[in-house]
Formats: sequence, structure tokens, C-alpha cells
Amino acid sequence: MAKLWQIKPSVPQSILEQFPELSSLQVQLLYNLNLTDPDRVDWFLTPDYHNLYDPFLFTQMQVAVDRTWEAIQKNEKILIYGDYDADAVTANAVLTQTFRYLGVEVESYIPDRFTEGYGLNLEAFQKIKDQGVKVVITVDCGTNSTAEADYCKANGIDLIITDHHEITGSIPNAFALVNPKNPNEVYPDKQITGVGVAYKFAKALLSNHEKVMTQRGVSIEDHIPEWDKWLLDLVAIGTVADCHSLLGENRILVKFGLKVLQKTRWMGLRLLMENAGIDLKQKNPDSVTLGFAIAPRINAAGRLEHANVALQLLTTNDYATAIDLANRIEEINRRRQDITARIVSEAKEKAEAIRSRKILVLSDPSWAKGVVGIVAGKLAEHYKKPVIVLERGEKESTGSARSSRGFDIVSALKACAPYLSRFGGHKEAAGLTLSNDKLDEFYVELLKYTERHWPEELPEAVLEIDAELSESDFSFDRYAEIELLEPFGAGNPKPIFAVKGATLASYRTVGADQNHLQLKIAIGEKLIDCIGFSMGYKAGQLEVGQDLDLCGELLSDSWNGTKKLKMRVIDIKLVETVDQESKVESIETNESKQQLQKTIS
Repeated sequence: MAKLWQIKPSVPQSILEQFPELSSLQVQLLYNLNLTDPDRVDWFLTPDYHNLYDPFLFTQMQVAVDRTWEAIQKNEKILIYGDYDADAVTANAVLTQTFRYLGVEVESYIPDRFTEGYGLNLEAFQKIKDQGVKVVITVDCGTNSTAEADYCKANGIDLIITDHHEITGSIPNAFALVNPKNPNEVYPDKQITGVGVAYKFAKALLSNHEKVMTQRGVSIEDHIPEWDKWLLDLVAIGTVADCHSLLGENRILVKFGLKVLQKTRWMGLRLLMENAGIDLKQKNPDSVTLGFAIAPRINAAGRLEHANVALQLLTTNDYATAIDLANRIEEINRRRQDITARIVSEAKEKAEAIRSRKILVLSDPSWAKGVVGIVAGKLAEHYKKPVIVLERGEKESTGSARSSRGFDIVSALKACAPYLSRFGGHKEAAGLTLSNDKLDEFYVELLKYTERHWPEELPEAVLEIDAELSESDFSFDRYAEIELLEPFGAGNPKPIFAVKGATLASYRTVGADQNHLQLKIAIGEKLIDCIGFSMGYKAGQLEVGQDLDLCGELLSDSWNGTKKLKMRVIDIKLVETVDQESKVESIETNESKQQLQKTIS
């Protein structure tokens, strides 16, 4: 399907004049983010760690910290309870490492994805009570666990909830609720993640570190000023993994977390990166490193086995143990990739029989529910329609829904609630469980709902382009200006640029299945390497010397100590080419010049 290119409006001259120290491209990119006030621009371009809000702005932070200090003084058992995704696992690690720094050993509990599911559950709390735990601190969960909060209250357990999820019902009767989305909360930044809230709790706890450390017999001489900064690599990983806006406090946390990651104190994290082929000497880490290399490995443990493996890796102080756990995580992640690829292939085969339907529901007993969310996302992108993928168990089917093209999937599930055991999510993504004997009826009702609520006109696939690049923009000075906007992610996506009237110098398909497209384009006298992933099918439309319009992301590539700029192509449009033969000759001349310059240098 052809995409509509939509170049964002040019920045007004009056705004350009406010920023004489910035290039026009930088101001354009900031304008695209609605950053036009000089103070906000300065805050964005030069994030300051000391601009983080005081954790005690949370209305119940002091109560939570006081109760935790009391438990430490009384040697009461403290347990950290967190879910099995990367946001929760890193949050759990943040608090575990903080307590350890204070000389306090705590217990941790992560529910099993396959037997317990997300969040707090009463069976777990019965075990926790039997262990004599007096204080439970949740991370990234608990906000909607009213029954578990009541159980804790009735059984002498003080429940401190640190979370960031929306409250969907009544507020739980917990000892303390530290959540920026609590309707009664005055904390300024509502977008921090579960690991961000856990970090705030850690900072608040550490604010009285001397008192705590003295009571635990830890020498004050061992105190490291602003030790909490060493936690920021874990915070950055969890924040990016949770796909929250990388503006506000999240930008500061991730920006400094990436710096801390380069000299991380956590041996397990160092080994995980080594196994993932992340060479910090060759390239500084960025949000892509966090979101596509580190976070998937942390998530893989919970998807296929148990997230305790990932938590132990991030918290162990034993090198031999760390090596074993890092290798195990790498093996699990490879298995996760293989399983995902198999299920995607099988699901596509099943989908062919029903692909004309507006929504696809696919199930199989052999599909691991730990990866069906990934599969649903890939299929929704492939078919450009909502998809539900389920693991069909003996009695129940559990899985994930992913939407496409603006269809509200959670509203559709609400309309089919009588057929579902449980469900939850938002407009684009949801999870659900239902009895197998209701699966057919559910799909019939879902199709009826979809027919009634399907948009009359589906939105056209639009590619929003931040700016058009010229020959002079392909320089490392310009690239450094773009890098100042890092970290990229939700709320601050990596800029997409258009290049118009480039000439195709060469092309070929690459990859195991020859499904990627490698190109070299001429822009004026510059030759730029490009890669288009999953674009190999376009090769049959191309011819050397042809003029092209391309859009994509600008990249910096390093090989054998040599750096060069590249483009990751997202879309290509063929344009009418005049005098193609002379353009080929011009390209050959430019290539000869560049080769001669390399030889001389």
C-alpha cells in the first residue's frame, strides 16, 4: 500500500530568529515537538539531573519511607513484589540494590506468568504472610488490587504500593499509595514509569541514609555521594521498555541513565550486554540499545521461563553466577526469537483462510502465551487490521490483541465482556482470557461489533516527515545537532527525513532470504549508503541512474575505526528521470574521486 508523505510545516521565521545559536534544522525539529519557548528548549537540550522533582512531593511518600525505616529498625521482614516485564524487573532491582547499599537484605516475589498472571494475587499473599513478612513494597503493580490490600490490612501486613498505572476502580486500602496517577496526587509529572516511581522511593529512602546506615552498622565512610545515580541505568532500561513519553522527567532519567550504563556497576548487566554484542567502546548506547537489545532479553526470561532469572542477573554480586545467568538469558532470548518466528509463520497460514474479515482471531494449543503479544503486533502490522492471538489451553484460551488503523480494540472487548473471563488494556493493545467453549461465540459477537463500528473511511497510511535534507545536511556536524535531541522514543520519535531527487548509484538485495534492500544514492557529489529492511521486493522496480525520492532515518555507522553516515530507508518513490545515461557516468566519476581521496588519505 502506497504511503502518503506528509512533511511537517516549516518553522516560522519569527521562531527561527529566537534561536540564533541553533541551526535551522535543529529549530525545525524542536518546532515539530512543540518546543518554541527558549526556557523549555534549554531544558530539553541540556537536561539537568538536579531538575528532577523532589520525591517527597508525592503526598504519601513520607508515610511510605517512615514505615520502611521503622521496619529496618525493628528487623522486620520486607518483601518487594513486582511483575515480570522489564519495567517491573528493573524496578525490583532498583529497590533490591538500594536496600543492599543500606545494609538491608530483602525478599523479592515475582508472580509466574503462566500460573498466576499479572499483578497481586491472594494465593501469593497467603504465602507471604506465612513467611512472616511485615512490609510489602510493590513495584509497577498494585494500584487496582483492592482485595489483596484488604487481605494485607486484615493480616498485619503493611502494603506500600509504588506504581504508575491508572486507577480503574476504588482506591485500595493500602498503608501507602505512591502513584502519580492517583486522583488525589499532586506530584507534577504523571508520565514516569513503574521503575521511575521505584527510583523516587529509593531516593527518598536514601535521603536519610546516614541514620539508616548507622543503625545497620554500616560505616558512614562507605557512603558514596549521590549513590542513587548508579541506579539510573536500570531506570533507563525500564523506562524505554515501557514505551512511555521520553519528555519531562523521563527524558532526564534516560539521558543520564545512558551515561551511567557506559560504566555500570552491575556485573550481570555488563555480561548481558557482552552476550548481546553491545560494544560500548565502539558506540555509545542509545534508546535503541535499551529498547531492542537489552529490554527484550530481560523480558524473555518472563516470557518463556520465570523473570526471577533476569532479576537475579541484575542483582547478583557473584561473578560465576552472573556468567551462568547471562548465558541462560541469551539462550532463552534465542529460543524466544525462534518460537516467535515459528508462530508468526503458522499464524499467517491460519489467517489466509479468514483474511477477508475485518478482525482476525487466531488460536492454537502450541502457541506460547508469553510471545503471543509480539506475534499479534507483527500480524496487525502485516495485515493492517486488528488481530487477536491466543494460546488455547485445556479449558481456557489466553492471549493478546493488537489494533491497527485507529480501531479501538478494548471497546470491542468490552462489548463482548459476557464471553470473557477477564480482559484489560487500551485502545491499541489488550490482554484477554476466555473459556474455550465460548471462543466461537466470542468471535461471532466480535465480528458483529466490528461491522457496526468499523470506520467508514480508514485513515490513509501517512508517513510524517520532519524535514527535507539537502546535500550539505549529510555531515557529521549536522548529525551531532540531531543527536542532541536523543534519547528518542515515545513522545520524541527519531526524526524522519526526506531526500528528493537522489540518483540511484547501485542496489542489491541482502539478508538470508534476500528480503532487505541495500542501496547507494548520489545526492549532488555525495554518495550515501542506505539500507531498507524488508524492502527487497522493491528491487525489481529499480534501475541504476534512476531518480528517487526517499525518506528514512539518518544513522552513523562505524567500521574498523571509520565512521560514515547512512540512511535507514522507510519508503521509496520513483520519479521521472531525465538523461539517465549521463547520470550513471557522473556517479562513476564521483565514486572514482571518493576512492582516490581514500587512497591519498
